[in-house]
Amino acid sequence: MSVTIKQHFISPIGAFAKQQKGHTRPQAPTIDLAQPGRLRVAHLLCLLGVAHSTLYLGLKTGRYPAPDGYDGKMPFWRTDTVRAFLQNN
Repeated sequence: MSVTIKQHFISPIGAFAKQQKGHTRPQAPTIDLAQPGRLRVAHLLCLLGVAHSTLYLGLKTGRYPAPDGYDGKMPFWRTDTVRAFLQNN
Protein backbone atom coordinates (compact mmCIF):
# COMPACT_ATOMS: atom_id res chain seq x y z
CA MET A 1 0.00 0.00 0.00
CA SER A 2 1.37 3.40 -0.95
CA VAL A 3 0.92 6.56 1.09
CA THR A 4 0.67 9.99 -0.49
CA ILE A 5 1.92 12.91 1.57
CA LYS A 6 0.58 16.31 0.65
CA GLN A 7 2.87 19.20 1.40
CA HIS A 8 1.38 22.59 2.12
CA PHE A 9 3.34 25.66 1.20
CA ILE A 10 3.67 28.01 4.14
CA SER A 11 4.64 31.48 3.01
CA PRO A 12 6.79 33.70 5.18
CA ILE A 13 4.98 36.60 6.80
CA GLY A 14 4.72 39.57 4.48
CA ALA A 15 5.73 37.61 1.40
CA PHE A 16 2.46 38.40 -0.35
CA ALA A 17 0.68 41.71 -0.42
CA LYS A 18 -2.74 41.71 1.17
CA GLN A 19 -5.45 41.83 -1.46
CA GLN A 20 -7.87 44.67 -1.21
CA LYS A 21 -11.52 43.75 -1.05
CA GLY A 22 -14.45 45.95 -1.93
CA HIS A 23 -14.39 49.51 -3.21
CA THR A 24 -11.47 51.84 -2.85
CA ARG A 25 -11.81 55.12 -1.05
CA PRO A 26 -11.96 58.09 -3.37
CA GLN A 27 -8.94 60.35 -3.29
CA ALA A 28 -9.25 64.06 -2.71
CA PRO A 29 -8.67 66.04 -5.89
CA THR A 30 -5.13 67.28 -6.32
CA ILE A 31 -6.31 70.10 -8.54
CA ASP A 32 -7.47 73.38 -7.07
CA LEU A 33 -11.06 74.24 -7.95
CA ALA A 34 -9.96 77.79 -8.74
CA GLN A 35 -7.73 76.48 -11.53
CA PRO A 36 -9.06 75.08 -14.82
CA GLY A 37 -9.08 71.31 -15.00
CA ARG A 38 -11.14 68.15 -15.11
CA LEU A 39 -12.55 66.16 -12.21
CA ARG A 40 -13.42 62.47 -12.38
CA VAL A 41 -16.07 60.46 -10.56
CA ALA A 42 -13.74 59.65 -7.64
CA HIS A 43 -13.00 63.34 -7.14
CA LEU A 44 -16.71 64.16 -7.08
CA LEU A 45 -17.37 61.37 -4.59
CA CYS A 46 -14.79 62.85 -2.26
CA LEU A 47 -15.98 66.44 -2.65
CA LEU A 48 -19.65 65.58 -2.18
CA GLY A 49 -19.09 62.91 0.47
CA VAL A 50 -21.49 60.42 -1.12
CA ALA A 51 -21.29 56.84 -2.37
CA HIS A 52 -21.10 56.09 -6.09
CA SER A 53 -24.65 54.75 -6.16
CA THR A 54 -25.91 58.00 -4.58
CA LEU A 55 -23.96 60.04 -7.12
CA TYR A 56 -25.39 58.18 -10.11
CA LEU A 57 -28.92 58.37 -8.66
CA GLY A 58 -28.42 62.11 -8.15
CA LEU A 59 -27.19 62.51 -11.71
CA LYS A 60 -30.26 60.68 -12.97
CA THR A 61 -32.68 62.81 -10.94
CA GLY A 62 -30.85 66.10 -11.63
CA ARG A 63 -29.63 66.73 -8.07
CA TYR A 64 -25.98 66.81 -9.19
CA PRO A 65 -24.68 68.50 -12.36
CA ALA A 66 -24.42 66.41 -15.50
CA PRO A 67 -20.93 65.61 -16.79
CA ASP A 68 -19.38 68.20 -19.08
CA GLY A 69 -18.03 65.51 -21.36
CA TYR A 70 -16.72 61.99 -21.71
CA ASP A 71 -13.29 60.54 -22.43
CA GLY A 72 -14.43 57.32 -24.00
CA LYS A 73 -16.87 56.04 -21.38
CA MET A 74 -15.38 58.00 -18.47
CA PRO A 75 -17.33 61.13 -17.50
CA PHE A 76 -15.58 64.30 -16.41
CA TRP A 77 -16.65 67.60 -14.91
CA ARG A 78 -14.86 70.91 -15.35
CA THR A 79 -13.73 72.58 -12.16
CA ASP A 80 -15.82 75.69 -12.84
CA THR A 81 -18.98 73.54 -13.09
CA VAL A 82 -18.27 71.84 -9.77
CA ARG A 83 -17.26 75.10 -8.10
CA ALA A 84 -20.52 76.76 -9.18
CA PHE A 85 -22.53 73.76 -7.95
CA LEU A 86 -20.80 73.76 -4.54
CA GLN A 87 -21.29 77.53 -4.12
CA ASN A 88 -25.01 77.31 -4.88
CA ASN A 89 -25.64 74.50 -2.38
